[in-house]
Amino acid sequence: MGMAATVVASRKRGTDAFLDDDPFAFHVDLPVVVKRGRCSAPTVAADLGLSFPLEYDPVEALQLIFPGADAKILREYLQASGNVLDAAIRAYKDYLANISTESSSITYAPSDEANDVVPSEVDLPVATIPTSGSEWAELIVKELSSAPDLVDAKNRAFRIFKLLERSAARASPDEKGKVHKEHKIVKQMLGGLLHQNGVLKRAFLIQHNRLKEYQEMVQEQSQFNQIVEKYQQQIKALEVGEELCLVISSSASEPMRQHLRISQSRRLLTNTVVGGPSYCCRNSWVKLGPESTRS
Repeated sequence: MGMAATVVASRKRGTDAFLDDDPFAFHVDLPVVVKRGRCSAPTVAADLGLSFPLEYDPVEALQLIFPGADAKILREYLQASGNVLDAAIRAYKDYLANISTESSSITYAPSDEANDVVPSEVDLPVATIPTSGSEWAELIVKELSSAPDLVDAKNRAFRIFKLLERSAARASPDEKGKVHKEHKIVKQMLGGLLHQNGVLKRAFLIQHNRLKEYQEMVQEQSQFNQIVEKYQQQIKALEVGEELCLVISSSASEPMRQHLRISQSRRLLTNTVVGGPSYCCRNSWVKLGPESTRS
């Protein structure tokens, strides 16, 4: 018995710690109601740290915090706490913790009726199954905030988990087919890109060879231009020399011409001795044969 009491006390402490951070025990801004509280005292506003007078029924405020709770029980806890709203909230939380501890010890005991506690089917229809992360978050917050106690919150969370498993199992074949189609499309695109890459490589090589040939042709043309320029300079030099020779020959004196004629006559005599006589015609010497000498 002592060990059982210790286990129950440890469960109670763990449940109290969990209820302090309970997701559905959120703080709400209490609305202003026209009805004036019959049990509210002037010290309640100071206890809550509020700067305005409480113009509402504390029982209605407790019902906003604990939806689905009995108003009579809430009023009893409020009166037992000296009409202090915070004390009533803590006392009612302890009451819920005791109930949840007892119900959890009964509900999760190994028995044949344990499967009847949590329904296996999900209450939501297929059309309202969330399809995105934000919708799942809204569903979880909505279900857990509307749970009256911890056991119902656990049941709701379990149903949401089963719904998530069902939706994932149903969406898996579709997602697998989509992934397979996307894989085929990506594979085809990759093949097209590889083909285009090969074409671009060949075009790049052709363009590179053409550019190389063009550079070689430009280099040869520059060398040819240099050679042509060199020969043009030589031609100009020869033309200048020819003009100089003409000027010198035109300005030569008569004795120089006679000297030239004497040298030509000497060559003529030499040729006559070797090959026969010749005669001069228009300042040019012509070689004569045997028949011409007879005449």
